[in-house]
Amino acid sequence: MLVLYDNPASVAAQRVRLVLAEKGLEWHTVTVDLRDGSALRPDYLALNPDGVVPTLVDDGGPIVESSVICEYLDDLVPAPTLRPPTAHGRARMRAWMRRIDDDVHRATGNVSMAVYIRHAHLARPQAERDAHFAAMPDRDRAARQQAAIAHGLDAPAFAPSLHALARLVDDVDRTLARGGLGAWLAGDEFGLADIAVAPYLTRMAMLGLSPLWARGRRSAAADWWARVRSRESWQRAVRDAFPTAATSVMRERGEAAWPRIAAILALDPARPAAREDDCFAT
Repeated sequence: MLVLYDNPASVAAQRVRLVLAEKGLEWHTVTVDLRDGSALRPDYLALNPDGVVPTLVDDGGPIVESSVICEYLDDLVPAPTLRPPTAHGRARMRAWMRRIDDDVHRATGNVSMAVYIRHAHLARPQAERDAHFAAMPDRDRAARQQAAIAHGLDAPAFAPSLHALARLVDDVDRTLARGGLGAWLAGDEFGLADIAVAPYLTRMAMLGLSPLWARGRRSAAADWWARVRSRESWQRAVRDAFPTAATSVMRERGEAAWPRIAAILALDPARPAAREDDCFAT
């Protein structure tokens, strides 16, 4: 059986779970706590030297990096395929995947840490926090996370990261609104491009950032997001896997941060009256 080293809150791991669910595969989950040092222990670092999730183990061999894992699974089980049939479609797919890997993933981490995750770290003793970050192999990531914990919404990376997320929504909307390329991001069928992007809108919605596309602001992106949420794979691999208590806390932290976020992005500071930002609404 496939073994997935996973964490329900990890946007990168959600991508892999979506592929597994779309393929109808069964897998065994090993949950890795990302805050207690479990990902930085020697046995896990032997599987994933970066000390992050996800890691997929198939036939005894570990595979790391969510985009690589997603394409590996699409090769492993060819039907239903999650890659477009044309070279142009596959190029569009890989452009979205690279966009996420090169820019959006880091921006999402910066925003999540500054708005929400920092509070859990601040509840720990300083010495424990220092030891945790000293053990992280990625020193740039450690420095950014420490800055977000120390400065919150005033962290240097916060505003640029917000703008990166807003650009993602704008580009999803622009791609779908112009038509001619298909119903999904890289063609007529739901696939790896959509799977690459979906967890990041999920995280934005959970943090109360859906005014980036709600209330008619980006209607094509909003329609795409609704169609993603209607898929059984998203409901199983993302919605049902996420702890309910965590969604409530994320919403509260996001609502507290919203006035500052709205000011940075020049958006209406009023919240949607009908809870349009309820990520798990059906």
